[in-house]
Amino acid sequence: MRSVLCLLFFVGVAQAEVPSVQNQDEQLKLGLNLIQDKKYQQAETYFEELKTQYPTQITYLNNLAVVQMALGKTEDALTNLKAAMVSDKYFSVTQKNISDIYAYMASQAYSKALEKQQNIPLPNLASISDIKIVLVAKEVTVEEESSTTELSQEETDKQLKELIEAKASVWAQSWMKGDSKAYISNYSKTFKPADNLTYQDWLAQRRYRLRHSKQVEVSYNQSNVFFNLDKTTAVMEFVQNYKAGAYQDKVRKQLYWQLEDDSWLISREQVIEKL
Repeated sequence: MRSVLCLLFFVGVAQAEVPSVQNQDEQLKLGLNLIQDKKYQQAETYFEELKTQYPTQITYLNNLAVVQMALGKTEDALTNLKAAMVSDKYFSVTQKNISDIYAYMASQAYSKALEKQQNIPLPNLASISDIKIVLVAKEVTVEEESSTTELSQEETDKQLKELIEAKASVWAQSWMKGDSKAYISNYSKTFKPADNLTYQDWLAQRRYRLRHSKQVEVSYNQSNVFFNLDKTTAVMEFVQNYKAGAYQDKVRKQLYWQLEDDSWLISREQVIEKL
């Protein structure tokens, strides 16, 4: 299987331990050299430690996934990529990496279904070679930490996921009903349509299709919801089944939800795999 993206590397001295230096550029440089030298086990340990120190740094999350994929740890790589994909700047990199993994998994499943022993090469994922974006965690005082239990945080996360799931259900229902006003109300005014459409062109297109599509059925399953650190952006990934008349398709899709004035609205919509 061919990979469209190539790994990006710095040249330097590779080592397995996380240095005590404060310069993250140097830390990244050392980690990328481990990948370049194909010392994947050491690189995994190295980026795992950096991830522990900087849990919201998408560069380390993405590059850890690069190493894990090279080691054949597909699920671990996907988990770290999905944790990184809430950042807009590197959306195309993490998104392409996720798509490459799904394509690899699909090829494996197809080969197994045909009972053929095909040697399907692991995809070469794209690393990120700078750390310009760092999401900084909110500092928590001792008093705040003692009053906030792990259980309450889990409960909060659960409620937020249920809220996003409920919003997605309303979105799907308005789509099936052909209610363009209700459907469009789910989207942010800053929504970025795919295929280089302008927002106004997208509005016109969606209104036309909602008005003319008949017997629309939309359902989804295998959904997962991921949040950024301050819980203002959520990515919902799911398998969508669509049917209208004689036409039907099945895709893996992502909806990016943005919290705006206490309302969760869709800021991006992306089909990442046709099934």
